[in-house]
Amino acid sequence: MSRSEQQWFQARLRWAVMEKGRGLDHWREAEHIFQSDSREAAFAEALRIGHSQEYVMTPERAGDPAFEYRLAEIVYLDEKGAAPAGFDVSLGQIKAAERLGFEHEFDPDGRMPEPAF
Repeated sequence: MSRSEQQWFQARLRWAVMEKGRGLDHWREAEHIFQSDSREAAFAEALRIGHSQEYVMTPERAGDPAFEYRLAEIVYLDEKGAAPAGFDVSLGQIKAAERLGFEHEFDPDGRMPEPAF
């Protein structure tokens, strides 16, 4: 399949962050968007990406914990097509730090955001 015939895929990868001697400390997730020839090849690419980002953090000082980042799973693998108009990247849920009543009205049209960088 030529590059122009490849499909776009979006994968969410999850790594387990394991603390030596204690076990699972937390999860790390990331979205990856890439092109591939087939779903099987895309799965292999997602695995390659995931394993390439595994690593071990050794402590700099005695007594500090060692951590291993291990690929735990490919959460999902979605085919987006040959020429998608755009991608959405879910960032999950964030617990609200403030209290807003049910009657609160938002005004997303009222402010143009600043560039991120």
